[in-house]
Amino acid sequence: MLKNLVFMDIDDTLVNNHQEISTFTKNIINQNQTNTIFYVATGRMFISAKVIADEINANVVASNGGIFQKGSQLVSFHLGKQNLENIYHVLEEYSLSAFFFSSHQVFYNQSLPKYFKHSTNNRIASPNPNDYIKIDLPSLLQHSDEIINGIIIEDTNTDILDTAKEKLKDITDLNISSSFKNNIELIPEHVSKATAIKQIQKEYHVAPEHTFTFGDGENDIEMFNTSEYSVAMANANDLVKSHANFVTDSYLNDGVAKFLQKYLS
Repeated sequence: MLKNLVFMDIDDTLVNNHQEISTFTKNIINQNQTNTIFYVATGRMFISAKVIADEINANVVASNGGIFQKGSQLVSFHLGKQNLENIYHVLEEYSLSAFFFSSHQVFYNQSLPKYFKHSTNNRIASPNPNDYIKIDLPSLLQHSDEIINGIIIEDTNTDILDTAKEKLKDITDLNISSSFKNNIELIPEHVSKATAIKQIQKEYHVAPEHTFTFGDGENDIEMFNTSEYSVAMANANDLVKSHANFVTDSYLNDGVAKFLQKYLS
């Protein structure tokens, strides 16, 4: 009989700095497969998230809730043509780099950093080099019915992101958040990890009292409200911790597994 749902962010939560899930964590998850359905819940695109999920026989909530598995269904939402056009104008105004994701492709407006292209350590990794497509505005709009979410990244002048974020809030109907100080996450309005989790809870008839959520970023805060066992990682900032009911050890010290071992029954 199914008792629990567990949703785990990937980066800085489930995996270590080498993108590995520890043997201890795998064992704890494997021991509880009978009465628990496990999900990774991440900002990564679907194909990248599934690589990690398959290691632990987990399902996927990807693109911050923009695409997710629900029973035998794959549910997805899209940014939409008008939003994409408005986003592109902001990118040009502030000279920002952005990456837009379908379930398996990455569309980018400037250059694609080598560490993105060749690393399996991040959300835009794909095993197929042809999945990276440079776009201008017309070609971006041609893919509007495929694009689920996007991310703007600025590593040097992070202050400009605050200005760009406010502009985007004014001219789009998007759900806008940040998972780190160097980015802006772009997903469809009324879409989040939390909205996906609520649909999954309904599908499996599992209440918040039997739901676990683990995360370290501000894009995890909303999903904490879907579960009684909302758990921030020790490496999360104080704001994230303040929204969680529990704090566990860091992602480098098997924080997820230690908590599950103690509370999952």
